[in-house]
Amino acid sequence: GGAELLFDGVKKHQVTLPCQPEPWDIRNLLKWIKQNLLKERPELFIQGESVRPGILVLINEADWELM
Repeated sequence: GGAELLFDGVKKHQVTLPCQPEPWDIRNLLKWIKQNLLKERPELFIQGESVRPGILVLINEADWELM
């Protein structure tokens, strides 16, 4: 826990992603999250074009590093 503090204390978000010419991937999703959901200290969540080490990313309840 703790990362929700970077998102105004909200633990879960339900979002509708805008249409775009190319399919959504993690890189584009992280950019969108940074611009639209992340409220403070983005350096604690994002490093370069990925999440910082130590932040577990789950996609359909599976660790994305294992996919």
